[in-house]
Amino acid sequence: MLLKTSRLLVAIIGLFSLSAVLSCSAKREADQRFDLILAGGMIFDGTGSEQYRADIGIQDGRIAAIGDLEGRQASNVLDVQGLAVAPGFIDTHSHADLALSDPETAGMKGFLRQGVTTAVYGVDGVASVAELKANIAASDAGIMGLNFMSYIGHNGVRVNALGNEDRAPSASELDQMRAEVKAGMDLGALGLSTGLMYLPGGYASSDEVIELAKVTAPYGGKYDSHIRDPANNWITSVTECLDIAKAAGVDAHLAHLKAVGGKNFDKSDEVIELINRRIAAGEDITADVYPYDGAATRKVMLLLYPADDEEGIALTRRLMQLDEGGMQLKSESEAVVASAKNYWRNIGSNPERYNQAVEKTENPPSGLFSWIESVGYQSMRIVVSENSEYRGRMVTELAESLNITPFELLRKMIVDEGANAIVTLGAIQEQEVRSLMKQPWSMVSSDGVEVDVEHPRGRGTFSRVLGRYGRDWDVFTLEEAVYKITGAPAAYLELSDRGVVREGAIADIAVFDPDRVIDNATWENPTLLSSGVLHVLIAGEFALRDEALTDARLGRFIPFAPSVSESR
Repeated sequence: MLLKTSRLLVAIIGLFSLSAVLSCSAKREADQRFDLILAGGMIFDGTGSEQYRADIGIQDGRIAAIGDLEGRQASNVLDVQGLAVAPGFIDTHSHADLALSDPETAGMKGFLRQGVTTAVYGVDGVASVAELKANIAASDAGIMGLNFMSYIGHNGVRVNALGNEDRAPSASELDQMRAEVKAGMDLGALGLSTGLMYLPGGYASSDEVIELAKVTAPYGGKYDSHIRDPANNWITSVTECLDIAKAAGVDAHLAHLKAVGGKNFDKSDEVIELINRRIAAGEDITADVYPYDGAATRKVMLLLYPADDEEGIALTRRLMQLDEGGMQLKSESEAVVASAKNYWRNIGSNPERYNQAVEKTENPPSGLFSWIESVGYQSMRIVVSENSEYRGRMVTELAESLNITPFELLRKMIVDEGANAIVTLGAIQEQEVRSLMKQPWSMVSSDGVEVDVEHPRGRGTFSRVLGRYGRDWDVFTLEEAVYKITGAPAAYLELSDRGVVREGAIADIAVFDPDRVIDNATWENPTLLSSGVLHVLIAGEFALRDEALTDARLGRFIPFAPSVSESR
């Protein structure tokens, strides 16, 4: 009886103690003051799970509480009823770093207006260690609008060792490249990226790339590739990427995967089957896809190479002064455009010079990159033209209907339209974009830029995925659309504290109107900003508020830390 009484007393005392603990805990919780409460929003948590209504309390840059926070104290309360609250969007393949040289454009208004908070740079093999250090310095200087991660780039490394030479590296040169890749990884790079379609990357063998990718393996690095010949040998090029990663002992990531060009129409199923088979065999493979039916754009007047005569050489020099890196026309100087129109008008009546121009364009000499040689006329769709009957037509199909060669069609367009005619260098079928994007191993990227925008993807990718693919076209649910731009890329980048709405996560958050979010950029007007993303927070501070860029520049470099919780 005494034993039973003692146990009863202990139980009673325990209940009083538990009650006191719970009471104190509840009081501490009630007394907790948040920096910000986002009140009444619909939470899309980044996992693909069904949306739910809740308040979010933010403190010290992190999500401190999720639930019913009515009556709780906060320095600021923002009513977001009727709006979607999601993790900040992550762009896994971005060229926004081209804007970092100008503090104004480094604010990244175009990407923040889409809800992007983190971007991955150094893609397509471009970033040397010096460039990575410069980007980190821009971050440290407080001028950067987005968080960023980065690869170390094979092309950048190769140029430093071999210049633009078309040969294999010597043993000492390969060691130099290995050392630079290691230096990049020590800085916090994600892994090695390649741009094997471009020069000098295209001069490298698979074995060379394997040796460099092996350097990243002890760091848990990844191999990201703009594959070697996507327009003409897509499946072979995809296979090369997977083989390189497997041989190096690292994960494979296929950059901006797409069935590009007429030769590859209807081949997506074959590539999907290939990837699924390799994954089933134990390989780690991912890809990113952008939501457009055309790859990089280019003004027609920059596609054809003049003959090697005095007038042609002079024109080439004038064009290249305006064409940075052989990619985009930086200024539409009336004098240069007039010179180009006049040159191509005159050359049409000179068979010898005409044939020289055709040969140089279609079979360029070593060291000269030609888009027409690389992707072929069959990959080009006319997206901007003064002639309404040309818009949307494939170059090869239109040339055949006019009974002229594709080269002649482009020459005539330069004469007639100057700098106004634009083609996409890689036509894609919309149903194949959707098929690739729906795969469980794929995520979304923009492949876009913040400045000198000539493709709508730089202004519209993420709003397009939400507003069209997720809402209007039912390609997948809005929850799945959010997952493709948050949780999926965060898992690939091994960012345990980003890409998800949960207590303890860093408060990188995008708030958007699910009924209004939309891309406005088009082929004709690619610089138009997206609509419907109202607020963007980076580490709990407003980078965008009421669709307006704030003065804060909150972007920071995020070093790659696989399987380690990253903190600011």
